[in-house]
Amino acid sequence: MHPGCRIDQVFLCREPVDFRKSIGGLSVLVEQELRLDPFGSALYVFVNRHY
Repeated sequence: MHPGCRIDQVFLCREPVDFRKSIGGLSVLVEQELRLDPFGSALYVFVNRHY
């Protein structure tokens, strides 16, 4: 995120995500599974498993 960047929506992905996917894998998840634009003015929040 860039300071001053406008955020229109916040999406919370409640299913655990493997953070080893890094930014590339997470953007593919947003695009293919959530069917949203990873480059839009939204913030995507991911969670990991709780041990």
